[in-house]
Amino acid sequence: MPVRSPSPWIARLFEGLNPRDLAWVSAMSLMLSVLLLPFASYVAALPFIQDEWGINNTQAGVVFSAFQAGFAASALLVIPLTDRLSARYILVASAAACAVGNALFPLAAQDIVTGSLLRALAGAGLVGVYVPGLRVISERFADRGRGMAMGLFVTAFYAGNGVSLVATGWLLDLLVWRDAYLILSLASFSSLPLAWVLLRRRRPSLGAGTSGGRLDLSVLRNARARVYTIGYTLHAAELYIVRGWLPAFLTAVLVTRGMGHEQAVTTGAAVGGLALGLGAAGPVMGGFVSDRMGRATSAAAIFALSGLCSLVMGWLGGFPWPLVVGVAIVYGWAIAADSAIYSTAVTEVAEPERLGSTMAMQSFLGFMGGVAGPIVAGGVLDLAPASIEWGAAFSATGLLAVVAVVALLRAGEERGTVQA
Repeated sequence: MPVRSPSPWIARLFEGLNPRDLAWVSAMSLMLSVLLLPFASYVAALPFIQDEWGINNTQAGVVFSAFQAGFAASALLVIPLTDRLSARYILVASAAACAVGNALFPLAAQDIVTGSLLRALAGAGLVGVYVPGLRVISERFADRGRGMAMGLFVTAFYAGNGVSLVATGWLLDLLVWRDAYLILSLASFSSLPLAWVLLRRRRPSLGAGTSGGRLDLSVLRNARARVYTIGYTLHAAELYIVRGWLPAFLTAVLVTRGMGHEQAVTTGAAVGGLALGLGAAGPVMGGFVSDRMGRATSAAAIFALSGLCSLVMGWLGGFPWPLVVGVAIVYGWAIAADSAIYSTAVTEVAEPERLGSTMAMQSFLGFMGGVAGPIVAGGVLDLAPASIEWGAAFSATGLLAVVAVVALLRAGEERGTVQA
């Protein structure tokens, strides 16, 4: 039979990516997904961890957010180094730190303190993989298809979260939570040699060697970069609230419908993983759209959709289960689809010799939003009456979208160059 040509839509989607470059960025994305195998294991096992450690929702949010805190703090030290040193050494060393932190959690974490420290180590390592990875991709695709290529890498980040949730949920049916967590952590070490091979022939970054490799706070004077940093900060706060609490919400819904606690935990993790995993297509789609419609306009439209989902999600507990799952899937797509837009845009508006510092500040402030979001949501859950706790927590999340959409649209109206 004759081989069918790709549809015009698919051909256009991958426009600007020749086969060799597409294979390379796909392998980079695979490397990130493998490193992230234990990424959501804490979330999937959270009800068991809370029972074992005797911690409330706010404390559980602290442990969860410790990962983002490590990511944010490390961003200020590690990412500026990419203006001076080879990304290969930074990326591989950081991947090792992330894998070690994840593997030590099921082996050594016993309470909120040890759990937070080990998750912070894993987060500190991930920043040196994710952000330098975005940088090398942006440089390889500087001429064409940058949003699309960076979207593929960001898609791997979201896919990794979904796969981790589903895999952990499946293993929790067979093993205690520590064993399930450890198996996925050990598997993540296979990402290290792949990262080394993929970057072995990489040319130095534009401007490399002209910087001292230290954080340059003057990048905050760049008004166009500030727009995307604000958007990314609010995006990260929303994203990590949903990643941290959506599986727990689904579990609570199932328990109220009479399902046993353990079965509800594993089912909630699996459905949450499915929703977030299917949403992994979002960044590549968002990057494709923003290549054609502009960064600010595209990001604002997507954030408006995720904000709408936030406003309704927590109130759906009594509605039919297929509706709950359907909204969760749309939610998973919407919270992911604008992610690559902010990272792509900042590489376009930053000064080349200060790109590392600009990305460092965006990552730091963004992930501080990711730190605060789940903790605040956990506090709302602890303080709100039980009858409205989930509705209040997710509705508060929806307020972030209002601020973000206004800022992005105003930026697009007042500074047309921000659209590019």
